[in-house]
Amino acid sequence: MKDAALLMTSADDLFWTYEQAVSCYKFTIIHYIGFHDKGMLLAGGCGDTNGKPQISKTNHLKEAYKFGKTIYQE
Repeated sequence: MKDAALLMTSADDLFWTYEQAVSCYKFTIIHYIGFHDKGMLLAGGCGDTNGKPQISKTNHLKEAYKFGKTIYQE
């Protein structure tokens, strides 16, 4: 079985920002194709679409690093 993980960033942090992407990931990749879900990291609030990215001002990079290190630890 192959593994899959969903990692996404976005400028905004609204409750519906990732709704369609997560739905597609879960239905298509996990349920239809049959990959094993290793988790999701959804990093919202990373800046404004008219300016410079603001991800360095969030905890998302640390979370992504931690997620990457632990994804295959059992």
